[in-house]
Amino acid sequence: MEIKNQFYMKPAILVSALVFLLAFATTGVAADQVQMELSTRVIRIPAFYNGTTLEVTGTVPADADVVIRVMGPREDVHLKEKGKVFGFLWMNKTDVTLGNTPAVYMLYVPENRGRELLSPKLGLGYQALEQEVSLEPASEDKSFVLGEYVKLMEKYGVYNDHAGTVMYTGNAGPGRSFSATLTIPPKMKPGQYQVQCYAVRDGRVSGQTGDTLTIELTGMPALIANMAYNHALTYGIIAVCIAIAAGLLMGMLFKGKGGAH
Repeated sequence: MEIKNQFYMKPAILVSALVFLLAFATTGVAADQVQMELSTRVIRIPAFYNGTTLEVTGTVPADADVVIRVMGPREDVHLKEKGKVFGFLWMNKTDVTLGNTPAVYMLYVPENRGRELLSPKLGLGYQALEQEVSLEPASEDKSFVLGEYVKLMEKYGVYNDHAGTVMYTGNAGPGRSFSATLTIPPKMKPGQYQVQCYAVRDGRVSGQTGDTLTIELTGMPALIANMAYNHALTYGIIAVCIAIAAGLLMGMLFKGKGGAH
């Protein structure tokens, strides 16, 4: 009889322990909950598009900082590495390929917190990106090649570290609100991009969320792209006709105003 009572006590203790652990886990998740909202999930590119901006708002735990990352699809990038030949002549020396490289990599952080928040151990920032991409041939200096590629992409505006762009706007219950204005440069091609928000606390990522941003053509650019991809022959004929007409027009405008010498 004593053994039977012990048998029935064990499930009760087990259930109590599970309830306690579940409550503890739920509290922990709520404390690290991250919320983010985009002002729009679709950006349309008209004929005279020259870039735009995107507003992001959300909340994070009160003792956490925010890092926002915009990242494009990964691809293999083929480059030519230049170097000096015979000590003075600059020429293309080697063909190199950066694999698994994001087409877009933009980071938004609060003021004076970039160095701490964009550390490799958090998986954020250029140093973390270096660990993710590959380089062929492996004998080349990956840090140098990736560094030069990043500089080029920064000129196009599709790679950047936007310090001081995340603003905290007040408390929202157990968390605090934030906002940021994301720059969408004209060099961002049509496609889908991931906008990810990270809460960083005590040197680690304590929570994250994300959303998809779609950039698509509209109006005349969409019509031209559709014709180029789906009606290549018609597109080619129209392009040739336009080129011939432009040549004839230029000839008529400048006829008699100059000639060969």
